[in-house]
Amino acid sequence: MKYRRIVAIIPSDELDHVEEELSAIGVPGMTVGKVSGIGEYRNYYTKDMMSECRRVDVFTEVARTREIVNTIAMAVGKNMKTDGIIAVLPVEEFIHIREYCKDLV
Repeated sequence: MKYRRIVAIIPSDELDHVEEELSAIGVPGMTVGKVSGIGEYRNYYTKDMMSECRRVDVFTEVARTREIVNTIAMAVGKNMKTDGIIAVLPVEEFIHIREYCKDLV
């Protein structure tokens, strides 16, 4: 089975909404991290102009990729520079460690 990694950099205050929407369409899991950076939008109210955001990573089957991308985009999209970005990357291998270790013993 082929997988994709969806990486979304979104405004921190939209994380709860994205989590609710992904849960509503049955996404079984995601990884969230706190990130900061400078992109199209610059935060002129901070010394380094960096914006604090959240990175949401979702690994999914190829067939669900567009549905998940659309869900994230609709959850945060306000047609503003601060909406964030979404990247879709191919996954060469997807391994559940618990299953992998069974084969090694």
